[in-house]
Order: sequence, then C-alpha cells, then structure tokens
Amino acid sequence: MSDTIKLATAGNVVVPAFLTLQQRGYSVRRDAPSGPGDDPLWHAEREGIHLIAEEPLNLLALAAIIESRGTGWRATDEQIESFLREYVEHPPAA
Repeated sequence: MSDTIKLATAGNVVVPAFLTLQQRGYSVRRDAPSGPGDDPLWHAEREGIHLIAEEPLNLLALAAIIESRGTGWRATDEQIESFLREYVEHPPAA
C-alpha cells in the first residue's frame, strides 16, 4: 500500500477545514444569508486578519496565503503574466 495521501475537494473536507482554522487560532463564524437566494458568507478572524469566503475550505486557502505571504500576499504583474503563460495560454498536457 502506498504512503501517498490523496485528498480532493469534496463535502468531507469542509469540517476538517473548519477544525484546522480553529487549530490555527481563528475564530470562525457563518453569517445568515442577506436576502433570498443569497448564500451565507463565512468569516475567520485572528489577530488583525479577517478572511471572508463562501465556505470553510476557501477560508483555509486564504489563511494559508496570508500566513505564507503576509501583507505582501499579492502577486506581482510578472508573476501573474508568468502564471497565465504557463497554465492558461499553454496548459500542461494531460
């Protein structure tokens, strides 16, 4: 049996994402929908950081970005152009 862990975005990762945010010290809450047909938003807050997303897995991704890149989280124009060239204009072969 392989030691490789395979994980995909699915319903069964929502609660682990929520729990991971809490383990990382975030206070997590869900807003009520603001109107008919609106989806609720999730918020994660910790020490001057306020993250907002549609679901806990996206919140965890935002937390990873801010924890890794800090206040300089934005990509430069050159990084964006490089990404677009490599993965959008010339996607890897399957």
